[in-house]
Amino acid sequence: MYYNAKAYYLLIGFFLFIFSYASGQNQKLADSLVLIYQKNTLEGTAKLELLRKLAFNEVNDLNLSLQYAEELIRLSKQEGNDSLLHSGYLQKGNKKRLLGNLDEALEAYIKSAEVAEKINYTSGQGTAYMSMADLYSVLDNHTNSMKYYDKAIAILRKSDNQILLGSAILNAGDEFLSHKNYPSALRYFSESGEIFDKAKYRIGKAYNLGNIGMVYANTGKNMLAEKNINEAIQILDELKDFYPISVYLLSMSDIYLEKGDMPTALRYAMRSQKLAQQYGLKRQISDANLKLSELYEKLGNPDKSLTYYKRHITYRDSVNNVKAVQKMADLRTDYEISQKQIEVDLLNQEKRNQRIILGLLAVLLGLIVYAYAQKQKANIILQRQKEEINQKSRQLEQSLTELRVTQTQLIQKEKMASLGELTAGIAHEIQNPLNFVNNFSEVSAELVDELREEEARHERDVELIGDLLDDLTQNLQKINHHGGRASAIVKGMLEHSRSSTGERRPTDLNALAAEYLKIAYHGLRVKDKDFDADLKTDFGTTVERIEVVPQEIGRVLLNLYNNAFYAVNEKQKTAPEDYKPTVTVNTTRLNGHTEIRVSDNGTGIPDSVKAKIFQPFFTTKPTGEGTGLGLSLSYDIITKGHGGSLSVESRDGEGTAFVIQLPSKISL
Repeated sequence: MYYNAKAYYLLIGFFLFIFSYASGQNQKLADSLVLIYQKNTLEGTAKLELLRKLAFNEVNDLNLSLQYAEELIRLSKQEGNDSLLHSGYLQKGNKKRLLGNLDEALEAYIKSAEVAEKINYTSGQGTAYMSMADLYSVLDNHTNSMKYYDKAIAILRKSDNQILLGSAILNAGDEFLSHKNYPSALRYFSESGEIFDKAKYRIGKAYNLGNIGMVYANTGKNMLAEKNINEAIQILDELKDFYPISVYLLSMSDIYLEKGDMPTALRYAMRSQKLAQQYGLKRQISDANLKLSELYEKLGNPDKSLTYYKRHITYRDSVNNVKAVQKMADLRTDYEISQKQIEVDLLNQEKRNQRIILGLLAVLLGLIVYAYAQKQKANIILQRQKEEINQKSRQLEQSLTELRVTQTQLIQKEKMASLGELTAGIAHEIQNPLNFVNNFSEVSAELVDELREEEARHERDVELIGDLLDDLTQNLQKINHHGGRASAIVKGMLEHSRSSTGERRPTDLNALAAEYLKIAYHGLRVKDKDFDADLKTDFGTTVERIEVVPQEIGRVLLNLYNNAFYAVNEKQKTAPEDYKPTVTVNTTRLNGHTEIRVSDNGTGIPDSVKAKIFQPFFTTKPTGEGTGLGLSLSYDIITKGHGGSLSVESRDGEGTAFVIQLPSKISL
C-alpha cells in the first residue's frame, strides 16, 4: 500500500482556500507590508487590514505570522471589529496547526466560528467549520470530522464563494481517502474538480489532480497516479506553493520504489524532506526521514539508514508528544531488568545457603497448611455472604421489574398527555370544516325548497331549475370535500392515540410538519387565549416522500412545537415590549438525509443542561408542568425507531433549535 498522506493533507488542505494568491509574490508583498507597518502611521480599520494581510502573506516565518495574528485579535477586540476578529482567530488557528499545536488551533477555530455566526458571515463560518473538520481528521476522529465537513459544505452551498465550497468538498474527499473509501473519495474529487475548473482556479485544480493521483496510487494504478501527481506538482511548482508538493513527492517515491527504480525513488524522497525542512512541517519531516531510512536500508547503507531513522524518531516524538510514554516504557524496562537481577541474586543465595532455604521451605509449608485451613473457614463465610447477596439480588430484580412497570405507565401517560395537547388543537382545526358542512347544508336545503316551488308552477323556468341544480351540485361537492377534511383530522387523531404498529408508509414530511404546527399552536391558544406567536416556515422543495411511521413522527413534532411555544411564552413574561415570540420550522434534504429544524427565540437552554436534555424524567419545567419524558421518547423514536438523529443547538437566553435528521429512503 502506498504512502498515506491524509495527516499531512489536512495540515495543508486549509491552504487550498487561504492561499488564493499563493505564489512567489506573497513574500514580496509581505516584505512590502512590513515596511508600512513599521512606520506606524496607520490607525483604526486600516491598521487592522494591514495586520490581516501580514498574517496572511507571511509564509516563510510561521512564528512571525502568528505574532501578527495575535496582534490582529487584540486590536480587533479593542476596536470592536468582529469581521477582522474572525480573521484573526482563523489565521491564528492556521499558524498553530502548521506549528503542530493542534489543541490551540482547534480553540482558535471555534472562536472564529462563533464570531462569524454572530455577524452572520456565512463564508467565514463555513471556513471555520472546515478547519475544525480538518483537525478532527488529523486526530483520527472520523465521526466529528465528517460532522463538521457536512456542516461546512451545507453552509457554503448557501454562499457565493465557490472556491471555498470546492475546498470543503475536496477536504471531505480526503477524509474518505484516508479511510480507504475510494469510490466516495473520487465522487467528491469529481465535484470539487468541476467547481475549480469553472472558477478557473489553478491551485485548486492542482490539489484535485494530486488527490486523484493518491487514489490511483492506493489502488495500484501507477501510470494514472504518476500522470496526475506529476501534473499537480508542475502547477504547484509554478505557483511556488511547496507545502503539498512535499506530500506528493513521497507518493512519487513510493511509485518508483514499487517499480524498482531506487535512484528515482531516493531523489523524490530527498526533495520531499528538503521542502518539509524548509517550512518546518514536523509531520512531513518525520515521514520523509522514515522513507529515506527505508530506501537506504534497501540500498545496503545501514549507517545512513540509521541516521535518517533517528531523525524520524525525533520529529515523530515532537509531533505526537510521546516523550512521557517513552519515559514510562524506559522505567518499565529498568524495572524488569532490576527484577531479573534480583532473581539472579536469589539463585546465587540459594546455592550458598541450601540449609536455610530448606528451613524456609518447611516454614512455608506450615504457612500453606495454615492458610488452607483459614481458606476453608473463609469459604464458609463467603458461602453465607453469597446466599445473602443472592437474596438481595432477587429483591433488586423484583424492584427493577416494578420500576419498569411504573416507567411504562409513565410513558403511556406522557403519550396521553400529548394526545390531550393534540385534541385541543384538533378541536379548533375540525371546527372549520364542520362550519362549512353546516353552512352548505343549510344553503342546499334552501335550494331544494326553491326547486320544489319552481316544480309546482304551471310554467317552469327551465334555465332557473338548471342553475339551482348546478348550485346544489356544487354545494354537495363542498360538503363532501369538507366532510372528508374533518374525517382525515379525526383519523389522524385516532392514529396518534393508538399504540404504534411500527408500520411505515410513504409520508410527505412538509405536509406533516405544517399540519402539526397548526394543531399545536391552536391547542395552546385554547388554553391561553392571550398567547400569540409568529409562525415561520421554510419547507424545502427538494424534500420528497420518505417511509416513516407518521403518527410517531407526529408525536415528536408535537412535543418539539409545544416546547418551543413554552419557551417563547416564558420569555415573553420578562422580555421588553418589542419582543416578538417566533417559532420557525425548516425542512431540507441534505447529504442523503431529510432534516427538520424547529427553532425558537425563547429562553434557551444552559450548557450545563444540554447534556441531560434527552435523559428520561429530566425536565427544566416547574414541578407539575412536565414529566421529563417528552424529549426522551422523541429521541428514541427518531434514533431507535427510524435510524436518524435528534440534536439540540441552544444559547442561554437567546433561543433553541432542535434538529431531526432522517435517512432519505425515497419511496417509489
